[in-house]
Amino acid sequence: MNKTIASVAIVGAVVSAVACGSDDTDQSTSDGNDYATQQTARSPAQRTDESKPTASPTDLGMIDQAKLASFVFAFRAGYSELTQDRDDSSIELIVLQSCDDIANGVDEQQVTDEIRTLAAHNGNEPTQDQAERIYDMVTPACPG
Repeated sequence: MNKTIASVAIVGAVVSAVACGSDDTDQSTSDGNDYATQQTARSPAQRTDESKPTASPTDLGMIDQAKLASFVFAFRAGYSELTQDRDDSSIELIVLQSCDDIANGVDEQQVTDEIRTLAAHNGNEPTQDQAERIYDMVTPACPG
């Protein structure tokens, strides 16, 4: 229980810090982990509903790298069993695919179900409650 409270406190602090940050998207500081690069890594099999069109990176806008980094930090802090031996780009994909689905009008329950699949790692899968909390962490990172 204390871990959960600490995780929520960390997430709140990170989200607050990010919310107060700049929306400046200076392309010269990009580390190559932009949305377009991540989209090429998606395989069609990872989509839950192929009939829905996907938004292009220009439709979705650039995901703020600070918000993406904050999500990775909070996810690692709150879900150690899902992050052990996992690289950041795999965790970032949770945000990228979820934001894409949200932008395309996929309902919250379907996005949450996909988050369970995306967040699963090394035989560990988040519970429905954890997936809902991860969804709540994802949505602030999505472009408005």
